[in-house]
Order: sequence, then structure tokens, then C-alpha cells
Amino acid sequence: MDKAAGNGFKDDRYEAVKQDVKNLKTDSAALASDSVALADDLHTKAGDAINGSLRRIEDSLSDIWNSISRTGTESYQVVERNVEERPLTSIFAAFAAGCALGWFMLDRKRLAVPPWAIF
Repeated sequence: MDKAAGNGFKDDRYEAVKQDVKNLKTDSAALASDSVALADDLHTKAGDAINGSLRRIEDSLSDIWNSISRTGTESYQVVERNVEERPLTSIFAAFAAGCALGWFMLDRKRLAVPPWAIF
């Protein structure tokens, strides 16, 4: 009897270990499929986040460009209106700005006096 009881105990342990290995295989397969699903989900979410950020940056740059364009157009219209209203003042201002810019751009060692002092 002891011999039979011993074999029955060994058979029960073998079946328990066999069932544990089967459970481990099932769990590892489930873990692998969950890992793949998680990686795909993270990839999708990261891609969506990046695309959203790029869209926001593009919209911001578009707004900035539109603002700069609008400001440039408005400035051009103001200058054009001032030139039409005061042409002599505009000519004098342009001449003075050109002289000042030329004086700063010229080599000062070569020309020690400002350009308006020559006249």
C-alpha cells in the first residue's frame, strides 16, 4: 500500500506541475499579446500627440505670418499716405536716413567727416 500511495502522490505532483506549466504557457502567451497591444497603443498615442503638436505649431506659425503680413501692409499704407500728404518732408526724411546710413556704413578712417559736412 505504501508503494501505491507513494505513486499516487508522485502522480498528483506531476499533474500539478504539468498544470502549472500549462498555466505558465497560457499566461506568457497572454502577456505577449498584451505587450504587443500596449506597444501598438503607445505608438498610436505618441503619433497622435506628435501630429497634434505639429498642427498647433503650424497654426501658430500661420497666425504669426498673417500678423506680420498684415502689419507690413498697414505700415506700407501709412507710409504711402504720409508720402502723398507731405511729399517734401518725405523726400527730406529719406535723404537724411540715406545720409545717416551711408555715414555709418562707410569706413570712418577713410572719411573722418560726416557726409553732410561736405556740402
